[in-house]
Amino acid sequence: MVSFLSVWSTCQNIGPVVSLRRGQATDVAVLILAIFAFLVASPEVAQAQRASADTAASTASVRGFVRDAADGALLRGANVVIQPFLAEADSAALEEAVATNADGFYRLAGLPAGRYVLRVSFVGYRSHRDTLRLSTGDRRTLTISLNRTPRRLAEVTVEGNRPVSTSEAGLERISSADIRTTPVPGPGSDLASFLRSLPSVATTGDRGGRLYVRGGTPAQNLILVDGVPLTKPFHIVGLYSALPGALVSSANFYAGGFGAEYTGSISSVLDVRLRPGNTQEFAASAGAGPFIASARFEGPIQPGASSFLVNVRHSLVERSAPALFGEDAPYRFYDVTVKGHTRGSSSQCSFTGMRTYDRGRIDPDAASAFRWTNTALGGRCLLFGTSSDQALDVRFGTSSYGNDVQSADGTLRSAGTWRIYTAFDLSQPVDWAETVDWSVKVRADRYTFDLEEPFLGRRGDEDLLITGSLHGGFTWSWNDALTVRPSLGVQVPFSWGSTTIEPRLRLSARPGGPGTPKLTASGGLYRQLSTGITDERDAGSAFQALLPTPFEDQPLSAAHLLVGASQRVADPLVLSVEGWGKRMSNLPVPRWTSVVRFNTSLTRAKALAYGVDVSARYKRGPLRVDLSYGYSRTTYEAGRDALGAWTGGEVVEYSPPHDLRHQVSVRAQADLGVLTSNLSWTFASGRPFTQVFGYDTLQELRALRDDPLEDVGVPRAFYNRPYGGRLPSTHRLDVSIRRQFELRSGLLIQAEAGAINAYDRANVFYVDIFTLDRVDQLPFLPYLSLTVKVN
Repeated sequence: MVSFLSVWSTCQNIGPVVSLRRGQATDVAVLILAIFAFLVASPEVAQAQRASADTAASTASVRGFVRDAADGALLRGANVVIQPFLAEADSAALEEAVATNADGFYRLAGLPAGRYVLRVSFVGYRSHRDTLRLSTGDRRTLTISLNRTPRRLAEVTVEGNRPVSTSEAGLERISSADIRTTPVPGPGSDLASFLRSLPSVATTGDRGGRLYVRGGTPAQNLILVDGVPLTKPFHIVGLYSALPGALVSSANFYAGGFGAEYTGSISSVLDVRLRPGNTQEFAASAGAGPFIASARFEGPIQPGASSFLVNVRHSLVERSAPALFGEDAPYRFYDVTVKGHTRGSSSQCSFTGMRTYDRGRIDPDAASAFRWTNTALGGRCLLFGTSSDQALDVRFGTSSYGNDVQSADGTLRSAGTWRIYTAFDLSQPVDWAETVDWSVKVRADRYTFDLEEPFLGRRGDEDLLITGSLHGGFTWSWNDALTVRPSLGVQVPFSWGSTTIEPRLRLSARPGGPGTPKLTASGGLYRQLSTGITDERDAGSAFQALLPTPFEDQPLSAAHLLVGASQRVADPLVLSVEGWGKRMSNLPVPRWTSVVRFNTSLTRAKALAYGVDVSARYKRGPLRVDLSYGYSRTTYEAGRDALGAWTGGEVVEYSPPHDLRHQVSVRAQADLGVLTSNLSWTFASGRPFTQVFGYDTLQELRALRDDPLEDVGVPRAFYNRPYGGRLPSTHRLDVSIRRQFELRSGLLIQAEAGAINAYDRANVFYVDIFTLDRVDQLPFLPYLSLTVKVN
């Protein structure tokens, strides 16, 4: 641990060196351009570029997409293998093996001219085999459609120069099948419930829609849906989000150590891809349960080439809860997703629109009402030319987020942000590396907040932040033993602030060869130019004020270090362990006050978070079991006077309310074909909370607002040391069982029954700081849902 801390300290000391003031931004840009021009003009580099071009001209390549033949869905993780025709029976002669990415895209470059056998396979689909004759300089585009097979297939393992691997430090690759393993009051599954079961994710309860990842706060997470940034797509009931499992094609969840292609976040990244609509036939489904109702419509615009997809969900729990569960559930939410998709022989484009709405009371017995909305519209195109191996990913769009809260005394707080953005990502294979990647992004963010508090009047502000960012990196592999992915990110705020330079590195190694443990590591420097302020003392508050970093244009900073190992034990069992650490600085935290109010008087804090995650996955036949344990520790540190603390020495250390020391998760699924059962059990140790030791009343006499002869005054709480106590631990069992019936060809009915908190554990949510009443999380909630599907 000492060596880890020394590394983090060294990284933290590098931060000021690579963070430049606003007056130097132009010089930095000129310097970067000058270095680039020097490299391009360098005889050695020019010679290398000519050699690379000559190599590309003397070799051939094959690229394209892999799709589902039935509905045109893109298949991520399909195995694509090519080998010389005469050596097909000799596995040692394997030339290239790759897996399709999140867009279903594959690329095999640097192939000598000749005759080849191309094989494409994916679990649950019939394999595809084709014979190719490639000429010198040939750039072949092959889009392959795989047909589903009704029988179960064993997993396909491909080993070659580029082995297919899913284990990387900090990265969880999530498929729609993964999401379906977590019980959710239907109809359907939801990405939010799956994320809450991961050991790297903490929550303050099952309401409010806030996720904390390895010591970071919700405002430090970057969430992308088809490239569109969303601020808070999680609903007021934490079981749901705007990302139902039926829409998610795949998702990459980075709990830390992500590459420089993602800038603007210091904690985590959730990159979600939605599936396109059915390109072959029209389909529809509608379902309802006591919690939520949903409807989905999809079909071809031009058969085989373009499609549309519309999905709508609306909560029912507010109306059904009193009759079914005997208590109020003041939660209303909905989400609407519209997606259009078109494809050509060398391109595919999608256009995505989303709208979410949440309104309700976090505590059903409290009077404070919260509301938040997301509105987003964006486009994304993946393009590649006929005469080169380059691939260009273009993104553009706009998104907005607003939230407000009306307190019991009638005061209103509101805040939000509006963003427009564009991004260009270029990827190209070269002879000395698998790929070289570049990206350029520009975005403009407008932040507003309007706060009204008793005795303080109304305060508001508005800021505009325009940022450009650059990214460069490459992937280099040495046989099966080592893969290295260095990258460098630069953020340039044009209107104010400092230019940041953020080096990062991801690597994986299998020093013992195939079948031996795989070692992975990642880390680097991270900067964030905006932040969000919440009242962390009150778990019953979901309000967040977004604003640019408030400390003299100094961005939020973090240094990450992650080290992991994974090993397949026999065929069905995979074990993995990962240690991680984050050192963060320039974190804005509200000053400690005795008056309960939303506090925009901020001070600067540092934080150290570290921990270890251990997981095991067993999968054989119809049975799948996922076990995980996570230990973590998060400590904040701030100056006593700056924090307004009334305890401690000159520097105060404390654990924030998202400091969960121990988390255990068990997920199990038995898929018997006509019947599928799911089970999820979670345990979390107690969260820190602030104890209260006394009260008085406050009268505003100077402004003549209160008459001491008639008005009692406003209650005021006196805190003990903030976050000095610990709530009891929580644990919960969720179960579900579903079965699908075919009434006739093209008409299906799916029935699902289950229960949330099956053994009715009284899990504490928070303790009300005024009344000292205990507010519990969701009680035992049984449900039954029905879904009708029409093709």
